[in-house]
Amino acid sequence: MNKDIKKYFNQCKYLFSSYGKKEKEYLNRLKDNLDIENNTMAYDDIVARLGTPKEVIIDYYEQEDVCDLIKKARFTKILKIFLIIFLVIASVFFAYKSYIYQKSYEEIKNSSNGYFEEVIE
Repeated sequence: MNKDIKKYFNQCKYLFSSYGKKEKEYLNRLKDNLDIENNTMAYDDIVARLGTPKEVIIDYYEQEDVCDLIKKARFTKILKIFLIIFLVIASVFFAYKSYIYQKSYEEIKNSSNGYFEEVIE
């Protein structure tokens, strides 16, 4: 595949708010319409034939069902919230563990050598 074709489709992929199965199928149909066998197309030729990546994504969202888009947006939002909560809990947990290890280290450091010398007379 030509580097200009890859660049165009990577830009399209980047502009999707969520990249799932339907978006992948849509981009595959665009590739089929582009005749991949012709690898000599320049970026400007691709834009002239299909439109800018922004226009392609806007066309996709105009064709897509609004309810499906809302469900995807909610799912993405919930996933982000759970990820943030998980990261906060993990950070607090590891901070607590490091505090406990630091206290243990200080106790061991301030303790005696750990052996007794016994003198028998």
